[in-house]
Amino acid sequence: MLNSIVAEMKITQIRVPFPSEYGSGRGTNAYLLEGEVKILVDSGIDSEENRRFIRKTLEKLGAWDLDTILLTHGHLDHFSLGTYLQRETGAALMVHEADSEMLADYSSHYSRLFEETYEHAVEGGFDPSLLGEARIKLTTAASILSRPAVYETFTEISLAGGAVRTIRLPGHTDGSVGVVAGEGVFCGDAAIEGSTAVRDLKEEFNSLEKLKVFNRVYPGHERSPLARADIEALEAHFVSRLDEVLRVTKGGATLKDVVISLYRGTDLDQASYRMILPINQVIAYLRYLEAEGHVEKRGRRWYSFRERLSSPVA
Repeated sequence: MLNSIVAEMKITQIRVPFPSEYGSGRGTNAYLLEGEVKILVDSGIDSEENRRFIRKTLEKLGAWDLDTILLTHGHLDHFSLGTYLQRETGAALMVHEADSEMLADYSSHYSRLFEETYEHAVEGGFDPSLLGEARIKLTTAASILSRPAVYETFTEISLAGGAVRTIRLPGHTDGSVGVVAGEGVFCGDAAIEGSTAVRDLKEEFNSLEKLKVFNRVYPGHERSPLARADIEALEAHFVSRLDEVLRVTKGGATLKDVVISLYRGTDLDQASYRMILPINQVIAYLRYLEAEGHVEKRGRRWYSFRERLSSPVA
């Protein structure tokens, strides 16, 4: 665990594991903020294993009497263990209103997003039967892992006498926020070392600019904290991906062509559920480039109008 003091507030990082009963996956970084009140930023995935883990951890820290569970966004691996904590401790579970639909009915929310992906993917050359298999696996998992939640929504919020506040960091999700405490910000999945999933890349670039002003950026996964150089490296990663999209689409390419080029190490045909993230990422890249006037869709193929980007377009 990482411990530090920021603006009279004690910060403890809690690495909540991915439940072994569900297979392999990456854990979630949750953060306990202690001052006038006790705030848990994000929570991890709910499971019997993780319930025992989080209770033991919080009790050891003297923090089972949580006041608030503040979510950086509404994805399952950040909120679902929080529903258990809310029921057990009575703490308020809070999420930005733009992501509240996920807590209300994660399976339905996920199904609607999948429908959008399915339409683009089939048109872009992917096998409908493999996509159907992916739909079954992912929606079933979402149904098993999600629980009914009692939650409150906000657009922006200030807690602990103003020592903790939120800022908007959309891009990963519409309702992604950063939780600011002193010179640090808990950013959820708006920034992760190396790469992060995005739905709106233009919003993501704007959010990364906001993160650069903080001395410490605490992400929802992997190494923590991050520094400005890590945020700049993430920007450079996205620009390099956009350059690759421009290269592949120079003479025209389908969505599947671009996905295969960018994700050569992913077995898109044998592990169908693994294809969804790459497809969604490439759709986000193409939408960004299209909005900036750098690519155009003609029929089922995409065509680029420039060789590369020198920097992200604001």
